[in-house]
Amino acid sequence: MTTTKETSAEIDAAAAAWAARVDRGPLSAEDQAALEAWAAVDPRRAGAYAKALAVSVHLDRAQGLGSNFAPKTHPAAKANERRRLLASGGVLATASVIGLLGYGALNLRGRLKTAKGDIRRAPLSDGSAVTLNTETTIRTVFDSKMRRVDLLRGEALFDVAKDAARPFVVVAGQVRVRAVGTSFTVRNRDDGQVGVVVREGVVEVWRGSQGKPVRLAAEHAVDVGDAGALQPTQVGAAAVDRALAWRQGQIDLAGLTLGQAADEFARYSDRRIFIDDPAVARLKMTGLFSASDPDGFAKAAALSLGLRAVEQADGVRLSRG
Repeated sequence: MTTTKETSAEIDAAAAAWAARVDRGPLSAEDQAALEAWAAVDPRRAGAYAKALAVSVHLDRAQGLGSNFAPKTHPAAKANERRRLLASGGVLATASVIGLLGYGALNLRGRLKTAKGDIRRAPLSDGSAVTLNTETTIRTVFDSKMRRVDLLRGEALFDVAKDAARPFVVVAGQVRVRAVGTSFTVRNRDDGQVGVVVREGVVEVWRGSQGKPVRLAAEHAVDVGDAGALQPTQVGAAAVDRALAWRQGQIDLAGLTLGQAADEFARYSDRRIFIDDPAVARLKMTGLFSASDPDGFAKAAALSLGLRAVEQADGVRLSRG
């Protein structure tokens, strides 16, 4: 029954408390059920919870994404300011966030997706959590024997709750990644390969239904193509952190050419970096850059490499000076 006594301020305060709990880590199955039951009482609760989550996502990303991402009146804040904004109802960030009841459906049978430039973290019904990078779509199917997530597009970080009776399997095309309790990323690349990076624990990776699994320990990675043996490599903690820089709205350009960097920025922004000269496109520049500021990167590249950066209506063009 919908309550008529609860005020909007009281709903916002309760929603903020739930969002703060989610912000500290994945909810247990019992807490997730309690959260869904709380939201089902009054439609206003789901909306308030979505708003509170948006504030949390907004503040987590603000420092990395720069001024183009956040409303000017609400700059990046530390954890204590996040709590203050949540408690007061806050503001709705530009990152899109779906309501609580949507999360419940997604955990069992539906989809979750992000738009270009959006990063979203969602709890799953088993106590795990998933963080979706830009332009990512997943579909979850959990039953009594297996927890399956189809990565239909993009890139996601999975923080998996331990459940030995139900393996956690991510399916990306022909690639399978299996874990019990661990943390790892999976990315569908434009060239058709699937990249896997393990942050914690151990996962098994294989290709096709009859493929032989290859084990990856923490700080290891593998790129899986259509054919050939899987060759895991040890990348180290620093490389794993750089691979996950997108969670803070940053792009790691280590080892990338300017052409590849331009493609990476295009994943996050409609502002494009145009390079007509193949020799310029092959030049390299390293470092971490804000994903939402392709113009800033292009200008920094021009300054460092002796190039010319010309702003256009839809982006910036790099060429020899």
